[in-house]
Parts: sequence; structure tokens; C-alpha cells
Amino acid sequence: MRLEDESAALREAFPAEYAELVLAVTELGGTTVPMVLLAVLFWLSSRRRNALVISYAVAGIGFVVAVKAALGLPRPPSAALLVPLEIDGFGFPSGHAFASVVVYGGLVAAYDRVRDPRAVLALAVVVAAVSLSRVFLGVHYLGDVLAGIALGVGFLAIVGYATRDDPRVGFAIALPLGVVAIVVTGASGDALLAFGGSIGGLAATVRGVDRSPVRSRFEAGVLVAIGLCGLVAVRMTEGVVSSPFVLVGLYALLSAWVLLVPGVVGRIPLERLPATAT
Repeated sequence: MRLEDESAALREAFPAEYAELVLAVTELGGTTVPMVLLAVLFWLSSRRRNALVISYAVAGIGFVVAVKAALGLPRPPSAALLVPLEIDGFGFPSGHAFASVVVYGGLVAAYDRVRDPRAVLALAVVVAAVSLSRVFLGVHYLGDVLAGIALGVGFLAIVGYATRDDPRVGFAIALPLGVVAIVVTGASGDALLAFGGSIGGLAATVRGVDRSPVRSRFEAGVLVAIGLCGLVAVRMTEGVVSSPFVLVGLYALLSAWVLLVPGVVGRIPLERLPATAT
């Protein structure tokens, strides 16, 4: 089921000198790169659409973490690793493959590009690249990433239908999924992220998402700078916190910060700049 022989053949055929490239590609399906991407898109582009995809991502974390822990299937042995890596958790299905479908597929759907062959092709390339990178690195079998892709497609279709384009519903769905993830995993870091992120997202969107346009390029730069500073501060604090309760609050703050910072920056007086939307 996990296609172990086929995975070994792919690993053996991959040139080891491209390990750094594979490590970069695999980050597209991790936590940090999608988080920063979705945050910047939310700050500068369609707020409702990107808030919706953020809710998909938060709900998806809780869902896939719970499924992996419930199945409890191991990763490939350490001898399969392309480079030395500290990898924990379970191997089936691939969370990176799942996340690439939910995040990038969610963006394609939210922006109504599902019938655009260029957008669909780009999505397929990104998902395939992230998925194969996991096999080349030796942290997943080919069956793991194929299952992650299939699960991501099904999950995205269901939450997309259930939310009806309302990010509040997306975060409301994420909340119980985060609770289940905490119970099943014994409060792993990703489970706490899913639960805290759902709390912060729901609290920030309960009155609706701020859709005020960015008034100038300068304001856009200020918004991104302040927003990223907040993200960095929270992630740095995360590294020195061990209490699960504090981590949940920190992740709630992280999610709320992303969604609320445009309203904060929008109140900064910038009268000396032309009020032109970007």
C-alpha cells in the first residue's frame, strides 16, 4: 500500500547533489512558508478570499495530524534519509502533500481559477514537487504522498462546500478538529497550533473581515513590515515556551494578529500620502 519498492527506486535515481534544492521545495508544504504567503496575500489582496484559505489551512492541520496519529504508521527507516534530518511524528499520510493541496488548491478555488488551465497546471506542479521532495528526502513513501494528495482533495472539497465562502465557518470547523488532534496526539505542537489558530481566527473574524483597501504602496510596505515583525516575535517566543496552555494562547494570538493587523495599520494617520489603492 505504501509503495516501498517504488519509493526506493525514486530515491536511488535522485542525484544527491540536489539535496539543498529539495529541502527548499519541501518547505512549500511546511508550516512557515504557507503561513507567510497566506498572511501577505491577506494583507495586500482580497481579505475575504485569503481569510477563507487560512481557515482551510488551520482546519487541515488539525485534521491531518489527528489522522496520522490515529493510524500510527511509521516513517521510512533513517537509512533512507537523503540528508541527516530530525524527523518525528508518523509517516502516513504525508502532511506536506496534504497541506500543498489544501493551501495552494484553496487559493485556486478561492480566486475562482479552477477552470483556468494555467492555474491548475501550476497547482499540479507545486503539489507534485512538494510530494516528490518528501520521497526523495526519505521521510515518506510514495504511497504516503499519494494518500496525502487524495485526502487533501477530499478535505478541500468538503470544507469548501461547508464554509459557503465564510471564513468564520472555516474556523468554527477547525475548532473541534483541533480538539480531536490534541486528544489523539497527546497535545503535539501541531495539534496545539491547530486548536490555538482556530480560536484566534474565530475571534478575529466573528464580526467579519476588514476589507478596507490598502491606500498606498507605502502603507502596503508598512503593513507587511509590521505584520511580519509580529509573526517573527510570536515564532521566537514559541521556541522558549513549554506550557501547552501558553502555546495555545500564543497560537491564538498568531492567527488573530494576521487577521487584525490591517485594521491596526489602517488607523495610523498617513495623510501625507496619496490615498490611492494598490
